[in-house]
Amino acid sequence: MQLRYDDDFLEAAVFLCASGRRSGVPPLQITRFHRKREQLYSILDPDERNAAFFKLHLDWFREWGLEQPLTDVLNEFPLVRERLAVLAVRKSTGKNDEGAELYVNEAGQRTGLLALKTERLTNHATLRDFLRHEFMHLHDMLDPVFGYSPALDLPGLNAAQIRLARERYRLLWDITIDGRLAAAGHVPLQPREQHAAAFARGYSFWPEARQAATFASLWQNPTPRQTDILALIADPRGLRDAHRPAPGAPCPLCDFPTFHWADTRTLALEIRQRIAAEFPAWLPDQGLCNRCLETYQAASPSEPAPAVAGG
Repeated sequence: MQLRYDDDFLEAAVFLCASGRRSGVPPLQITRFHRKREQLYSILDPDERNAAFFKLHLDWFREWGLEQPLTDVLNEFPLVRERLAVLAVRKSTGKNDEGAELYVNEAGQRTGLLALKTERLTNHATLRDFLRHEFMHLHDMLDPVFGYSPALDLPGLNAAQIRLARERYRLLWDITIDGRLAAAGHVPLQPREQHAAAFARGYSFWPEARQAATFASLWQNPTPRQTDILALIADPRGLRDAHRPAPGAPCPLCDFPTFHWADTRTLALEIRQRIAAEFPAWLPDQGLCNRCLETYQAASPSEPAPAVAGG
C-alpha cells in the first residue's frame, strides 16, 4: 500500500510545528526549516519549485515525527494495508468533511482517502484515537464479513426517510466501531454512555428494555454486518408492515407517512373502483391518506367529499 499526502496537508502540518503551535520542536530546527524553505524560491521553473517544496515539507513532516502516529495505527489494521492500493491523506476543510472514505475504480483498485484536521497533529493521543476509529471504518468497508455496500438498500422510503435512515446508519455503525475498540483496550472516540444516550434519542419510540438490549448487542458485537444495521434503520417503528391506518404510517398508495387518513367507510364506489384499477392489491381496510383522496376527488368533482379521520 502506498501512503500519499496532499500538498496542502503537508504544508499546513509542518507550519503547525514551524509556528510553535506544537510543543517540543527545537527553535534551531525551526530556523533551519525556514532557511531551507526560503532558498527554494530561487528555483525559476514553477513545476520544479513546487516539487521541491513538496519534498521539503515531506522531509520535515517525517523529521518532526508527524508521520509516526499514522503509520503506527495503520500497522494495527493489516487488512487495510493489504487491500488498499493507496491511502491518500488530505487536509480537512471542516468538521463534517473529516473522516475516511473508500473509492474503487473500474479496474477494482481500492483507494482510501483520509481527510484530517491538521490541528489533531498537536496531540498524539487524541490523534491515535481518531485514526483508530476511522481506520476501523475502512477495515469494515474492506472486510467481506461486514459486507459493505456504498448504496444502502432502502426500498420504499421517501427522501426525508432516507436522510433519517442514513443518520441512524452512521450512529449504529459508530457504536459497533467504538464498542470493538473499547473491547480491544483502546480509548473509543466517544464513551459508551454518550453512545447510549444518542441511541436512546434516536430510538425513543422503543421501550427502554428494547433500547438497552439492542444497544448492548451493537456495542458488544465483534463481527457486525451491514445487513444487520440496515434492518434496524429502514423501518424501526415497524409501520411498513402494519397494513392498517396508523399515525405516522405510510399511505399504501403514495407511500408517504401521514397522520391524516381518509374515512374509507364513506368512500364513493367510483373512487374505490378507480383506486383498485391502479392498485389491484389495495383493500379499503388499508386506508389512504387525505392527499391521495383529494387527488381522486379532483378527477371526480361531482362526488361529495367523505369525512377525514383523525387530525
